[in-house]
Amino acid sequence: AAYLLLLGRITIRPQRHLTTMKTLIAALCLFLVASPLALALAPSRGTRRPASSIGSGWAATSNDNNNHQPQQRQPDDESLASSRRTFVSGCLSSLALLQTAVHGQAHAVRAVGGSEIDCRAAGNCLEKGELDGALGWYWGAKDRCEATDPTCGAGGKQLTVDETTGQLVGKPVPNGVDANRITHIALVRVDIGREESSVLKIGLYGNDAPASVEQFLDFLSETGFATRSTSSNALGELTAPVAFGRGGAATWIDPGTSIEFGVPSQSISFAKSKGRAKVLDSFVPQPRPSANLVENDAIVKEHDSAGLLSVPKKGLGYGGTGFESDDECFERTFLITDAAAPALNPTRRVIGQVLDGKSMAFLERLSNLPTKRGIRGVIPGQTDGPPLPKVVVRDVAVATVVNKPTDASSSSS
Repeated sequence: AAYLLLLGRITIRPQRHLTTMKTLIAALCLFLVASPLALALAPSRGTRRPASSIGSGWAATSNDNNNHQPQQRQPDDESLASSRRTFVSGCLSSLALLQTAVHGQAHAVRAVGGSEIDCRAAGNCLEKGELDGALGWYWGAKDRCEATDPTCGAGGKQLTVDETTGQLVGKPVPNGVDANRITHIALVRVDIGREESSVLKIGLYGNDAPASVEQFLDFLSETGFATRSTSSNALGELTAPVAFGRGGAATWIDPGTSIEFGVPSQSISFAKSKGRAKVLDSFVPQPRPSANLVENDAIVKEHDSAGLLSVPKKGLGYGGTGFESDDECFERTFLITDAAAPALNPTRRVIGQVLDGKSMAFLERLSNLPTKRGIRGVIPGQTDGPPLPKVVVRDVAVATVVNKPTDASSSSS
């Protein structure tokens, strides 16, 4: 039944989750081939029955007391060999049928990567273990770009690159908000793995959403954002503000749509800041703030473009499912859109935006990183998850914007 379901999925949606399908089919074939062999090689264990129940293939013997005892049925080598041939033949026939079905729907493309192309050109696919390249299987997928290439997007899709510079091209910088509304500028340096790093330049609408921006500025500061006293009490409990510069990371990616940032664990971040390898049992994390603190902030604009910084309408700490512990409640503190996302309007508030094209290009790279999908990855359409490479915040800097006075205000003064 599982095999038929898998076959139906492949023939209906041949373009998705091909590696998983091939792995499952190979495992199933191995099981079909190994099962009769295991039965044939297993040690014999006889089962005693009454003499009257002995049928064909069982031989009865008589002892001196004329008691009939059944002997174990001896395996028929010819029948076992026939069974094995039947299993193997059925498996290969099913694979041939599967290949034909998928090939018929996706006849123009092949699922080959760089290593398979190279081995086919050299003629040594079998020696290198590249079975797809050796057998030339068609699985209904297009050639994918290499995941290590900074211009390679989610699902192996090649992102837009400037032909002159060879650099990644991001979406346009958000517009529709008066530049005088930008009250603060934040520079966030983000590292992807060990070799790639760049800066996101973000402007905040401090006059329109003062309470939300104040919380966010505290979160970005070296001091951190605190909702309870940070001094130790009589019980010896320790606590500390949660700060984006200490333990901040990209925590969730919806490829091509948005990327979320936060502090995955307050206790781990605190332990690392103290040079400790283990979490302190006496540490008490910061809880979520009251939702009433930001309820009067205005809605500056909707989530109608890429490059918008968005926080929950209830405030920081309310970005997850709501069932997270206090230690993990700031894991998804804010997000930056990489496309229009009107579904976020009922629950989130835009409080800032990306300010330049270089940052937008880096945002395009971040939001298209491969994700850890786990078992969800075999479900069509489930592509979001934590980033596969390690994406951490190295440094944060914030500056206040001093707007120049207009001609009218200068003449009056």
